[in-house]
Amino acid sequence: MRGGSKMAYNDKKILEVLLGELKAVPDRCDGYQEELAELLGDVLQAEREHAIARTNVVKKIGDQVNTVAMFLHRTRAKEGGDQAQ
Repeated sequence: MRGGSKMAYNDKKILEVLLGELKAVPDRCDGYQEELAELLGDVLQAEREHAIARTNVVKKIGDQVNTVAMFLHRTRAKEGGDQAQ
């Protein structure tokens, strides 16, 4: 979540919980945890924008999830560990 906007206390608590849960996700390749944390921030920002401007949040989030999936695929392929699951 880039930018200097202030976050409500409840939003901060939600973010803290979600970031804590991210730590339990297996690190499937180098940089995966960081990509997931960035995705979380992007999703929360997309939700905030959607609440204000009624943007197409489903498409935005889908695109962002797909970007992380492609990162995982490319990184695992480079590492020689790309396996169909």
